[in-house]
Amino acid sequence: MKKPAEKYEQLKRMYAIEDGRASAPGSWAKLPTFWFILFLSYACTRRCEYCYSFNQLAGENQLEMDDAAFARLLEWIPEIWHINNVKVNYVGFLGGEPLLRTDRIKKVMDSVYNNTDGMQGALNTNADLVDSVIWDDLEGIQWITTNITDLSIEELSRRMKIIKERSNAIGQTIAVTLDEFNLNRILEIARFGVENGYRLRYQKNIFRGLDMDYQVRALKEYHKLCDLLEEYVLSGFAVHTTFLLDTLIPLWEYDDSPYPCGKRLATVFPDGSVGPCIRDHSCKTGTIFDPNPLSIIQDNVFHYDLARQDIPDECRACDSRTTCQGGCPHDKLLLKGSRAGKSLACEIHKEIIPRLRQLEKLKRDTEHIK
Repeated sequence: MKKPAEKYEQLKRMYAIEDGRASAPGSWAKLPTFWFILFLSYACTRRCEYCYSFNQLAGENQLEMDDAAFARLLEWIPEIWHINNVKVNYVGFLGGEPLLRTDRIKKVMDSVYNNTDGMQGALNTNADLVDSVIWDDLEGIQWITTNITDLSIEELSRRMKIIKERSNAIGQTIAVTLDEFNLNRILEIARFGVENGYRLRYQKNIFRGLDMDYQVRALKEYHKLCDLLEEYVLSGFAVHTTFLLDTLIPLWEYDDSPYPCGKRLATVFPDGSVGPCIRDHSCKTGTIFDPNPLSIIQDNVFHYDLARQDIPDECRACDSRTTCQGGCPHDKLLLKGSRAGKSLACEIHKEIIPRLRQLEKLKRDTEHIK
């Protein structure tokens, strides 16, 4: 597949043009600050017990987006872009397994290309279908994240090599949900990722968020992981840890929250409904057919923001506050029934976020010496 030179030039222009559209501050100017998260289908090749889509597939959830809703979606994304006043937008495909319908991915990205100044295109996959997928359909995707699920390292390596050779991805990430199997091989996965130049993203099993034994074990493994990553940095390896804990951003140093939840995040479900949260598929605040489209993604309950009144004062004094921002509101709602209070991963965040920041400092110091 040829590299889509015109589409890459479009992205360059999007970053370069000073058009008055809002962007993240400082060195984070390329961070997408408006997110389109598309669940076009819940169909999948797997049934992972920790998958939040699978765990919310009640009878009322439509499994596949129909043609009328999909046609409207192709118009709706550019309409939102024209009025949201955000410079860097992101369109991500989740599921289900997005590679089951690459024809629709192509149509979405073509609409983005033809009707906006460009968006970062991203895809999350279990990579089961990499041997048979039509790669030309994915020419507009720059970022591909592969969930390792229960794959062997050898099979993960084979699949990610295929993605590297056949896709236009400029970056690949290994996503690891820490179920029992992956919790026991977290270091093995890290070694493979770092030594092959991949990004790493670890996320807890959210359905075990109140299991203190699980949290203690996860924290212990995170410390081992940080020890290992420090060794790699000192050995000269490039270590990418931007999205190491869920979607937390350890280096974010501004008081304002970088998280678009309930504000600048449009999660679209197969029935054409829209919600404010990537994880909560029961919260639907409107549809892509409704007027005033920006209003339907505004939901104060899901604001992932330290400035909220229901965040404890101790959080505001915490050294990790600009990253943690009081914790994911969805997780608190799911497991406690209220979004008030500290993060359910508070102890993990307080110990690991400082270590990740130290890791980044170590990287800068090591590069300076070179």
